[in-house]
Amino acid sequence: MLISRISATHVQVPYQAPVGPYIGRGGGPGSLGGHGLIVRVESEDGLVGWGEGLGVFATDPEAVLKGRRVGDIEGACAALEAVGIGPGPLSGVEMALWDLVGKRAGLPLCEVWGGRLREEAEFTACMGLKQPSESAATAREYRERWGFYSIKTKAGDDAALDLAIAAAVQQEIGDQIAFRPDANAGYEPDDAVEQMRKMKDLGVEHFEDPCAREHLDHLHRIRTELGVAVLVNMGIGKPDSVADVLVAEAADFLMPDTPASGSLSRVRQVTAVAEGFGVPCLMHCAHDLGLKTAAITHVAAATPNFSGPSDTCYHGLVDDILAEQLVFHDGKIKVPDGPGLGVEVDEAKLEKYSTN
Repeated sequence: MLISRISATHVQVPYQAPVGPYIGRGGGPGSLGGHGLIVRVESEDGLVGWGEGLGVFATDPEAVLKGRRVGDIEGACAALEAVGIGPGPLSGVEMALWDLVGKRAGLPLCEVWGGRLREEAEFTACMGLKQPSESAATAREYRERWGFYSIKTKAGDDAALDLAIAAAVQQEIGDQIAFRPDANAGYEPDDAVEQMRKMKDLGVEHFEDPCAREHLDHLHRIRTELGVAVLVNMGIGKPDSVADVLVAEAADFLMPDTPASGSLSRVRQVTAVAEGFGVPCLMHCAHDLGLKTAAITHVAAATPNFSGPSDTCYHGLVDDILAEQLVFHDGKIKVPDGPGLGVEVDEAKLEKYSTN
C-alpha cells in the first residue's frame, strides 16, 4: 500500500462557556477554540487516513512521501524531518499513517500496537485563569456536567491569586476532585518551593511545572520534602529529552505531547523510558480536536505506563470535525472500536471550520 496524496487543512472549532475563552499564563484574549492542522493521507487504492497536528509544512509532504509504503512510518518521519518539517505538522502526518495502517489491517490502533489494556481513557479537564469564585463554580460544573474527577487550572502570573484560586476550588469541591494548577514554570525556583508549601497546606496534592525543569534539585525537593506530586511537561519532546529529569527523580509524572515530540510513536517511547524509572505518563493538551483526542484513548489503551488522567479541553467544543463527537462519561472516553483511530471525519465540517 503506497502513499498517493497528502493534503492539510487548518481548522478552529469554537469553545462554549465555561471553557472559552481559555486564558493561559500571560493573560491576553485567551484561546477561543480548539484548533489543529488536519492531515489527510490517501493510499493508491483510495483508502484514507486522518491525523491532527499543529503548525505549517516547511515543504510539501506529498512531494517527499508520494510512492512510499504507508507502513514505513519511521522512514516517513525521518524523510520529512530531513527536509525541515517540524514536529507539529509531522505529528499530523504520522497519526494519519497509523490510521491508514489500522484501517488496512481492520484493527483499532490500540490493537495494532499490541492490545487493549483499558476500555476507557481518563481525562483531566483544563480550565484557564479565572477569578477565584468563578474558578470554583467552573470546577463544580466540570464535575457535575461531565463527571471529571481531575481538574487543572493555569497559574504562574500572580502567586497570591493562584493561592486564592486554589483555596476557592478546594473549599467548593476539593473533597470530590484532584486539583492540579499548572504554572508553566512561572515561579522562580526558591519562590516555587515556598508556593508549593502553601499549596500543600490548602490540600493541593499535584502541581505541573512549578519552576523551570533545569532546576532539578528544587523539583526533587518539592516532591520529596513537601509531598506535592510534580508533573513535568515543558521541555519533554523526544525520548532523549527526559533522562535528566528521571535520573534526578524530579518528577512524579511526565507529560509528553505529539506536537512536541513529533509522533505518537515517540510519545510511547518517552513513556517506555519513564516506565523504567517507575514514572507514569499523561498526555498534555494543545487545545485538541477529536482526532488527537481519539488517539490519546488508543495510547492509553495500549500503553501500560499511561494509566492516569490526560489533559483535555475537548468538552468545551461546540462541535467537532468528526461525524460524531466523542462523549465523556465520568470524565472518561471509551476507546473507539473501529479500525485505525476508530472515528470518521465529516469533510463538510472540515470545510466549515477551515481557516485556510
